[in-house]
Amino acid sequence: MVLRLAEARDIGPIADLLNQQILHGRAHFGVAPEPSETVMAQWRNGRERHPWIVAEDESGAFLGFARGHPWKVREAYDWTVEAGIYLAESARGRGIGRLLYRRLFDTLREQGFVIVLAGVTVPNEASERLHEAMGMTIAGEIRPAGYKLGRWMAVRYYQLMLREVGSEEDPGRLKTVSEVRRDAPNTMDR
Repeated sequence: MVLRLAEARDIGPIADLLNQQILHGRAHFGVAPEPSETVMAQWRNGRERHPWIVAEDESGAFLGFARGHPWKVREAYDWTVEAGIYLAESARGRGIGRLLYRRLFDTLREQGFVIVLAGVTVPNEASERLHEAMGMTIAGEIRPAGYKLGRWMAVRYYQLMLREVGSEEDPGRLKTVSEVRRDAPNTMDR
């Protein structure tokens, strides 16, 4: 399996996966499909600050992706990032989510982020297990959080401290994805 930074050629499969969740799943709270041009713009506008990591098999088939994105827009939140992960159905239950998240979290840590958050629509045992296996702890739950697919759904937020900081410690400058991933290996052993 190959784990690498997303490229323009990945946006079609990424948009397809997101739209499958938007139309039929609970993992994405969008209700209208997102054109691949919109996903492309999101990736282009944020990829230096927030990594998008793609997993593909040895034949180059797309398996899924994980990404970081802003949690809030006010400057004091700059060192907090929200993570999202989406896997193709054929990739679920194979440990690929852990590998994607590990690469994403390592990259975020190297960039200087302090806290990573992730929202999980509950109940979702597989996603809950994944986030807990990554060392994330429950930060809270919003019940109900959103209305989709004809029902109200709850969201549980998980949090992980990527590094410890003192209450008065300056967290430092955040590095770009390019600064920390220039020499990163493209493959990972399972």
